[in-house]
Amino acid sequence: MLIARFMLGPDIIIGKHKIYLIRTIAMSFSFGFTSNDFSDDELEDSIPSQNISGQTKSCTIETLNPLDSERLLQSDIAQPHLENLGLILTLLKDVRVSFEKVNTPITNATLFRRELFDVKHQLMGEFDELNNSNSTELEILMGETSEDLRKNIYEGGLKSWECSIDLVEYLNDLDKSGKLNGIDTVVELGCGTALPSEFIFEMALKSNRTDPLTLVLSDYNNSVLRLVTIPNLIITWAKSVLNEEQWKTLQTSSDENIPVYDDELLFTQELLEAFVKDLQQRNIYLKFMSGSWSRKFSGMLKANINPSKGFLILTSETIYQPENLPVISETVLDLILSYKATVPTEALVAAKDIYFGVGGSIVEFENYLNNKINKDGLDFMHETFKINSGLKRSIVSIK
Repeated sequence: MLIARFMLGPDIIIGKHKIYLIRTIAMSFSFGFTSNDFSDDELEDSIPSQNISGQTKSCTIETLNPLDSERLLQSDIAQPHLENLGLILTLLKDVRVSFEKVNTPITNATLFRRELFDVKHQLMGEFDELNNSNSTELEILMGETSEDLRKNIYEGGLKSWECSIDLVEYLNDLDKSGKLNGIDTVVELGCGTALPSEFIFEMALKSNRTDPLTLVLSDYNNSVLRLVTIPNLIITWAKSVLNEEQWKTLQTSSDENIPVYDDELLFTQELLEAFVKDLQQRNIYLKFMSGSWSRKFSGMLKANINPSKGFLILTSETIYQPENLPVISETVLDLILSYKATVPTEALVAAKDIYFGVGGSIVEFENYLNNKINKDGLDFMHETFKINSGLKRSIVSIK
């Protein structure tokens, strides 16, 4: 089944934008995506409104916390795992990646991301070498299955989904107003290409901050972390920190005949070592987790963070399935409630208002939050920011 999450296309059309207030607070940006930005199979919002009836399932609050569900412990679900960055960098050694520069349409934030065709090329090579071990990702990416994802196998993290750009725009506004300065810990749930975390990472690299910064990025698939999440961070670091001579030298130190390009980066041993060393000097700590959200996941995550000044939780395009909406909701709430008494804590959840053909929606998420507040007497508030676009989207802030 095709999941209507919608991938951000390579070309962004900027029209005349209108800033307006819906629900609580006016956002300082709006989007003007048109149908020309998406291929035909990504236009599920064209489904008539009467098809929505019966597809949106109610998310009820049960006695058993969804994080403690036995379903999350079943063998067919990837269990939480703290990934070894050093090992992943070893696997990336001597990999040449092609990437593109992306500027967000409203605030003009600059991002870098690995080209999807380049990921496909690597997967095809591994498919041949490792006897089909990555066949699922390859089949989906090559369009052989008519799927954007496959539940509990591949959750779509190799593509960039447009709600992550919404978050970048929002974070750029926060950064310009100085509201990101006090944050020392950031967690992105379901990170995929990790554009929101990449933006925060880039701002930290370009600033004079000396305070420690911890970024924890999680995705269901460890292959996503290896193929796009970590490469995007390395590319961002190289583009933000290295001068022209360093860019060349770190790629050609072992062989001066190695070609060097502006839109490609060779992950040499020298470059990867410089990456690690520079982050250590800047007190920037990167941690990565794979596997499903669960009580075990939350416990493992909290064991690896120690917010002391400000804690920010990010997630986009993760509430699209009614079955998993309570799980991601409880994961976010668990993190907020664990730290709100000691440090300023906020979660930003970006999503489409309705996921046609699937059932998840912003309204379902808001209802879940309100039910938790009323049932458990939780002390937090949430506000919903609406994005002005053809594809209706929102950002929910929970504090």
